[in-house]
Amino acid sequence: MDYKPGSPPPGHNVLRPHHVDLFAMILLAFKEFHGKLPQQFLLYIYRFLIVEVSEAVQPATHQQIVDFLKGAPLMNNLNIQNYILAFESAPKQLINVAQLTSFFHSATPLYTDKSGDEHLFRVQFRRSPFGFFCRRCHTGFSRLSFYGVMELLKDYQSWCAGDTKAGYGPVEKDLLTGDIWLFTTMSDYGSTAHPQAFEAWEKGRDTGDDVIGPENLRRYFEQMFHTNNDSGIRQNALLNLIRMHYVRKEYAAASKVREDYALVSQAPCSCFPQLLQEAIAVARTCGDRVTLQHCISMLHRLPTPSGVPVLNEIQPDLHPLEVLYDVAKLLQPRSGQPLTLAFEKVAQATGLYNSWVDLRKISPHDRERLGLHAMQAVLWSTLGCYRLAKVEESIVQVFSRWGDDDPNRLNSLLNQAHRMARNGLYQDALALLVQPRTWRGLSLDLYQEWASMIWHILALRISRRGQRRLFHDFLLPRQPSSSTFVSKEYFFDDCTSSLPPMSDELHQVMSARATVTAMQPLLQSLWNSGFQGRFPLYRLGIILLADVGLEFGMSKHCQSLMEGILPQLLPGHEIEHRALACYTLGRCIIASFDTELAELRRALPHLLMAEDDYVRLEMFEAASDVQWLLMVVYHNLGMTAEGTVVYERYNCTTAKIKMYEESSMDEEAESVWTLVTDVGALLAGR
Repeated sequence: MDYKPGSPPPGHNVLRPHHVDLFAMILLAFKEFHGKLPQQFLLYIYRFLIVEVSEAVQPATHQQIVDFLKGAPLMNNLNIQNYILAFESAPKQLINVAQLTSFFHSATPLYTDKSGDEHLFRVQFRRSPFGFFCRRCHTGFSRLSFYGVMELLKDYQSWCAGDTKAGYGPVEKDLLTGDIWLFTTMSDYGSTAHPQAFEAWEKGRDTGDDVIGPENLRRYFEQMFHTNNDSGIRQNALLNLIRMHYVRKEYAAASKVREDYALVSQAPCSCFPQLLQEAIAVARTCGDRVTLQHCISMLHRLPTPSGVPVLNEIQPDLHPLEVLYDVAKLLQPRSGQPLTLAFEKVAQATGLYNSWVDLRKISPHDRERLGLHAMQAVLWSTLGCYRLAKVEESIVQVFSRWGDDDPNRLNSLLNQAHRMARNGLYQDALALLVQPRTWRGLSLDLYQEWASMIWHILALRISRRGQRRLFHDFLLPRQPSSSTFVSKEYFFDDCTSSLPPMSDELHQVMSARATVTAMQPLLQSLWNSGFQGRFPLYRLGIILLADVGLEFGMSKHCQSLMEGILPQLLPGHEIEHRALACYTLGRCIIASFDTELAELRRALPHLLMAEDDYVRLEMFEAASDVQWLLMVVYHNLGMTAEGTVVYERYNCTTAKIKMYEESSMDEEAESVWTLVTDVGALLAGR
């Protein structure tokens, strides 16, 4: 049999036991009971057969097919009952080679009709899905030798008896013994491409197997996809391998930088990734513009030595999600760009995606469409518009499937849980993440992000409680390898690791021992956060500015600053910021107090709100400071009874502080982390 150069190799069909059952269903419906079955019953079995014939799902077992037929409508119909009885008796009727051969050859007239257009309406037309399926089964059976038919009959009887693995083993080509089972043709002497190796690669990638994954990727792309000398798709193997290293944040393995390599194309620096270099060279040699653009976009994703991200220019073959990833680059504080530019990139990515769908005539992908909403949720949250972020996250969670490795759904849940934990809802945040519908179906890479977020939530609660001993003895040794932990995020430590710009400057202000040294980083953070539109950081900077101003005796001006910023914090999207703002405003009112007791009384609502927020966040050291100040205010106002109640709360708070300082274990944290490790073992053992 001759094939044109470059044409795909012929596919091989392997007869399986479930093919015999499907063949029997079609034979009974279109021959034995032709014209006798009700239309409602025919539609019922058509819907089942079209799914099974397409082989898009795991094939049903013999008992499942029987149960399906017994659940059909109109079971009181005599013809339907006879149809089901005839199907159930098929294994008893096919007990030898002669009966099985006669069975397959008896259906030949059903799919050999070569009439014209007047028969196009027939369901069993020779070019219909059922017709193709029957012809394929008949052709495959005709090629079987006597021993092959005996093996098929043996597997079919075992399969009907309940052995679901009978007849479903791998079929390898063997030139020495292949003619024992079938009558060979010219196409049987060459090996063709099969998807099993790529399936093993995906499984190894998802379970973190660094041996099975890349090895099966190599095996898959080394197969014969056509009759040319060069397959022309080797660059896809390199691109998949690079993506695996990139997702795992193994940038050294993905880049393997060589300093002496010259600039190529749009490389962002004098270093050029070796793997990407090879992939780009192969893609250019093959003339694969799409893969070449993917490689260049991946090059722009890798971190640059300067830290300044490289944005993509819109090209004919540039994927819209690469433009969307530019938004993630602009969200990094090191970019130094205002968030308005990120909104422009979102609009460009949306328009480019719509253009792809319209011009390239491709069906829209749910993950790609939801990716636009997931990125907008992060963008609105960074801007400080938490309600809009919640709307976008709700869109992602409603229209995505749970139990899948969809990064959009997982990221929206992680961001939602992180905001809940920051507002003191630690148990609700952990409950949202540990429920099975959140982690079921995750790949090992996404599991790392899931476990890291749970670790950060536990670290946030422990640090707010002041449980340093528990943190260092229990939680820190269990830090996930992919977790980006900086001690300054939770404690006032002099660690060498730095926070992102603006956050690091605010940390310098809070840890400064002299007020004068805090002014320069504070003003610099205020200017950068205001310019970039990062309003949560800007509001925090205003609060710290008022706190610093109190040291210089500018109580009136600081009070006006806090009264101007407090309405933005009262909704409670950032409870810790609101507590600090109320505490600072109360101090400003007390500092500007002259002789009027009514002015001093104005500080009470703010201090009470700050106390309630700090207790809700379990920040007991800060709550004790507020309670001490409340006792002073009540004493000056002559409110002895209220002062006594606050004193009792103060004693309870100090007792909790001492208890948490001495605590070396937390049963809830241990049980949560045990569940995290069990989930990781379960996902890795799939």
